[in-house]
Amino acid sequence: MGNIIKMGFMKESVVAFSHLLKAICAENKTSYAMDIVLRVMPELNCTPNIFSYSILFKGLCNDKRSQEALDLIHIMVEHGGSCQPNVVSYSTVIDGLLKEGEVNKAYSLFCEMLQRGISPDVVTCSSIISGMCKLHAMDKAEDVLQQMLDRGILPDVATYTSLMHGYYSLGQCEEVDRIFKEMSRNGVQPDIVTYNIQMDYLCKSGRCAEARKIFDSMVSLGQKPDVTTYNVLLHGYAMERSFHDMNCLIELMDDNGISPDHYGYNILISAYAKEKMVDEVMHIFTKMRQQGLNPDVANYGAAVNLLSKIGRMDDAMSQFNQMITEGLAPDIIVFTPLISGFCSCGKWEKVDELFSEMLDRGICPNTVFFNTIMDRLCKNGRVMEAQDLFDLMVHMGVKPDVCTYNTLIGGYLFVGKMDEVSKLLDNMVSIGMEPDVITYNILIDGYSKNGRIDDALVVFREMLDRKVKPCVITFNSMIGALLKCGRKAEAKDLFDGIWANGLVPDVITYSLMIQKLIEEGSLQESDDLFLSMEKNGCAADSRMLNSMVRSLLQKGEVPRAGTYLSKIDERRFTFEASTASLLAALASGGKSQEYKELLPEKYHYFLEQGTD
Repeated sequence: MGNIIKMGFMKESVVAFSHLLKAICAENKTSYAMDIVLRVMPELNCTPNIFSYSILFKGLCNDKRSQEALDLIHIMVEHGGSCQPNVVSYSTVIDGLLKEGEVNKAYSLFCEMLQRGISPDVVTCSSIISGMCKLHAMDKAEDVLQQMLDRGILPDVATYTSLMHGYYSLGQCEEVDRIFKEMSRNGVQPDIVTYNIQMDYLCKSGRCAEARKIFDSMVSLGQKPDVTTYNVLLHGYAMERSFHDMNCLIELMDDNGISPDHYGYNILISAYAKEKMVDEVMHIFTKMRQQGLNPDVANYGAAVNLLSKIGRMDDAMSQFNQMITEGLAPDIIVFTPLISGFCSCGKWEKVDELFSEMLDRGICPNTVFFNTIMDRLCKNGRVMEAQDLFDLMVHMGVKPDVCTYNTLIGGYLFVGKMDEVSKLLDNMVSIGMEPDVITYNILIDGYSKNGRIDDALVVFREMLDRKVKPCVITFNSMIGALLKCGRKAEAKDLFDGIWANGLVPDVITYSLMIQKLIEEGSLQESDDLFLSMEKNGCAADSRMLNSMVRSLLQKGEVPRAGTYLSKIDERRFTFEASTASLLAALASGGKSQEYKELLPEKYHYFLEQGTD
């Protein structure tokens, strides 16, 4: 090619050079193309025109050399002459800068283009807005929109859709709404992508009814929903557990000749799996196959996860083997619940077998996998095996997180190995990992259950000193431990301190305090605290009321017990078997008739049982 140029064959042929430049840029030989435009063509008295430069700009930007393209534009402007950058030149370089994340430079070049009197069209502006929205530079995207409006350039559906998508990706739902309404006011008809974005945001905000109205409006305007539209609504209904609406939507899809894709079916499978509706999940698998759509890894993963969680490990393995038979490769998301399930039912040989298979398949366990399996091991008292897994994790270069340490700390506390707990805490500090509120909760609970209340208090104070905000669970653990060992005054101080930490007591906190007051005979104080609890918006649950009734009956406080039995009835709570047994046992003492006068009529049956 160089010889052809030297022979003058292409002398003064700008068109020929343009073809040459396109070919060179297509081969990513951008530096060669730049040499031709800036040196070779002038030497041959062939002046590059704007088309030559446009090809070069595009080549540079495609080669991620947008800064050089920007410099070249500035050189062209500074040198003057007949060949000046046009709207295509500016648009190409702006797009290149945006693709390289250079938002400020892209915006400055856009403003420079306007200052030079070069007016972009709607396609150019929409492209620039799209690039800025992808980089979440919404303020600059809005500025470009305003520049469009000021120049009488009407935004189109692509312009508004880009803005909606940008705000949606940032979670700024009010802005999504604003743009959608502005679009309607300006008479721009949304397309399917716009509708899908708006509906998706509404569904994920728990506003499925509004999303359905948009869906119906879209259909009435002649806009045909695509599979993504249906998936958006399906996901919304699944989040609300509206199974009837999900099924009606599937029927509507069938009526319109649209079949769910793998993603849509996975929404259905996951929704039913969360409710442990195994038969429905299996029915979906059958329906998929009837439609000629074999389940994919995600579909099988959801089914394996469900079956493993409910302990149906044979069925889980059957699904696992089926997916392999169908040529699908299980991933870490499939192996994790499967191995965890076998841990839960104590089938450790199967755990080892599956773990080895996973490694043989080249699947590297991640932090979530290790945390899940270590948690199962620790809960089964196999903390040393969990420690071995932790060591393997580190050896494989998988980074433990605070959850990993929390799991091991909880495991060692469970088996009473306090020295190992201290080592783990030191290890955390040495790698710069700060304990979180869960770490402290585990430590406080563990020390308390091991009878080391003072150590638990030290941990609690250290937590506050380190500015780690406690939660109500922290206070409940500490209050419960103090009350259990008779340190009521300290427990009361902590109870009063809950509000000072920006928290409110929950039903467990109140139950702990009230039970202690009943035990020590401070009955009026316990009644007052109960009333205060309900006044503060914390409603007693069935467990608390049954526990209070039993404690009052044991102290012979039958009238008071009757008051709380009435509350169990009013709220339609369960009358627990242990409460009924205690009532019958008390009646056997010869005071059945006396108790009948003090208790609601429906409980007389239990008193009569006690006298038989």
